[in-house]
Amino acid sequence: MSSFNASYLSSTALNTTASSGSQVYVRDVSLPLNTSLETANSLGTLIADETQLNARAQVMRENPIHFYKFTLDGDSIKMNFLNVTGSSGLRIQLLNSSGTIVADSSSTASTALQTAYNDLSSSDGLDQEAGEYFVKVTFDTAALRSVPQLYSIALYSGTHFTTSYQTVGKAQSLERQFVLIDETMTFSLIDAQAYELKTAHAANETALSAINIGWLYQNKGALSVSSQLTDVCSTQYYSFIHQKGESLKMAYNNHTGTSETRVQLYDSSGTQVLADSHGTQDQQAAYAALSSSEGLDAGAGPYLIKVSYVAGERKTKQIYDFKVFSGTSYDSLYKTSVGTESGEMALANGHLVMKYSMQDSAVSYLMSLSQGEDISIINTLSKTF
Repeated sequence: MSSFNASYLSSTALNTTASSGSQVYVRDVSLPLNTSLETANSLGTLIADETQLNARAQVMRENPIHFYKFTLDGDSIKMNFLNVTGSSGLRIQLLNSSGTIVADSSSTASTALQTAYNDLSSSDGLDQEAGEYFVKVTFDTAALRSVPQLYSIALYSGTHFTTSYQTVGKAQSLERQFVLIDETMTFSLIDAQAYELKTAHAANETALSAINIGWLYQNKGALSVSSQLTDVCSTQYYSFIHQKGESLKMAYNNHTGTSETRVQLYDSSGTQVLADSHGTQDQQAAYAALSSSEGLDAGAGPYLIKVSYVAGERKTKQIYDFKVFSGTSYDSLYKTSVGTESGEMALANGHLVMKYSMQDSAVSYLMSLSQGEDISIINTLSKTF
């Protein structure tokens, strides 16, 4: 049980308070450039007298438009919008499932839309039918865009809530900037415990030498891995045990992105592919389910994850990470930081099958020495396998 509760999210102005023992869950999302309704980040389901949804982010000149979506399970919506920076005007709009604006904060909007926004910001709320809605945040019409504006959105329905789901948005400012992708809709308890293990991959790793990253239990634990693919450690395996749960979810991100990587989920034997980012049509569909908020149907038992280069790709260093979940939340995070064996160490440890010409290696080594280079024989061999 968390030592934090959601009482600080209560709103006297909106006549909505957190129930005793209310919980707070958090997650991060990316706000890419040129977003639209189709790419809006989901905040979750706003359930009357049960949940509260919160979003925090920053609009800027380079990324001036943010979209969020949520599902209303009730008959009214209340919203508290705060421009934390406050040095420039921001505009917030509520849209229905068809993209029609139903409330607008701007003074340039129609009287009806401004009135609806005032209702939305009041203790009575704005009466709306259950269904999907969107929130759009941008600079107001005449606002200066030179200074980024930090804002927060708090959504309520009813007069109380027991759980708050907070989404922290990271705005992309450059096209080449890495964008986090996580569509699993899995939240962490705000003070989730984190446990960390450090280990390393060896060259020519197989399913039998997979790195054990821990166990999963639905709505309890999550597994996190950070590592890198290299030309020496170009195929990497991880094993874990799914102790309890009806599905698996996985968020994988290649931070480098200069070579395409492949992710596969196997059964415990390492022979049956259950999901594959670059496999058959069915395997790719299974991978899409694995990466979604619904997850991939998977019972209890051991599993393997394989990360490798897509066939034909240059084996340049690719830094990546992934998280594996079961359920919609977790209170413990097991983090595994994995290094990679260098070519020199792999040769010394006997993990590489060398494919080289002894004559060419000797010539290369002797020429380097004759030119006054300080080079080891191991380094010369590692360049010729």
